[in-house]
Amino acid sequence: MTILLNIRALQIRRELENSGPGIIILTGLFLFLMYASYTVFLKKPDAYYLTAFLFSICLSIQSYRKDKLFVYSHIQNPHKEIYTEYFILTFPFAVPSLFTVNWYCYPVLLLLLLIVPLQKYSFKQKTYFKNISAIIPPADFEWISGFRKSFLFLIPLYGLAIAFSWFRILPLFILWFITVAIASFYTECEPLHILKENDLSSKKFLSRKLIQHSKFILLLYIPVLVINTIFNIEYWLLNLFFIPIQLALVWYAICLKYSVYQPNKNSIGNSIILSLVSMGSIVPYLLPIPLFMAIVTYYKAKKNLKNYLND
Repeated sequence: MTILLNIRALQIRRELENSGPGIIILTGLFLFLMYASYTVFLKKPDAYYLTAFLFSICLSIQSYRKDKLFVYSHIQNPHKEIYTEYFILTFPFAVPSLFTVNWYCYPVLLLLLLIVPLQKYSFKQKTYFKNISAIIPPADFEWISGFRKSFLFLIPLYGLAIAFSWFRILPLFILWFITVAIASFYTECEPLHILKENDLSSKKFLSRKLIQHSKFILLLYIPVLVINTIFNIEYWLLNLFFIPIQLALVWYAICLKYSVYQPNKNSIGNSIILSLVSMGSIVPYLLPIPLFMAIVTYYKAKKNLKNYLND
């Protein structure tokens, strides 16, 4: 096993140990996504879209990962290590294609993944929108920091969601991408003095965070969903269910962060399980999964925060 895979295995083991009964749900979700991938690979051009999607996910992760300097400087044969990492990541969702008429999608993906390790440089992050705190309260620093880092990705995506809001499903898919990006805002733990700034109990702190960030999601998504419903009235129920699904994913991301909170800690390891739950959050009838995970991690987050807040 390579060095990077050893690191990922340790991260996954730690996160699964912290998942408690949620591991059963995660296992079921994982198996369902494998089956869903198989059904997608049965048809053209859906098989091509899924292949491109898996490649795009890996390329996006590679573009923004923070350990590239260490990997390319200190690990022997970094291209092989990184390629193996993405090979394992996509394997469960790509290998089902071998059992369909579109079997060639898998070797095509393996060839495309050879390009990913060539992306050695991260996008330079400059400070934009310095006055954004006038719109978003400083206490919601995750959104301030996340938007500054990802606005080149988020603004065009939201523009596309508005532009295609009269289409049936496409705007929902775009908004789901935005939700996944927003969920990634919660991977860095703030310093202790920021956590204690408003002198709140763990319950009030989490309630305020969940409510405030839910408002942000609603303000962003409701205009798109209203227009989509006007043009596609037969999909009103789908649009209605879409909102709690995305809210549940953001709630889970918040609770997951604070369930393992340590001052100034980078909780990037949480992204492994969060990515799996995120993939399930696009399916309406899987709503109970992110919601259940959010409830479970809420109580863990509340318990963990009692070590740092005034309870």
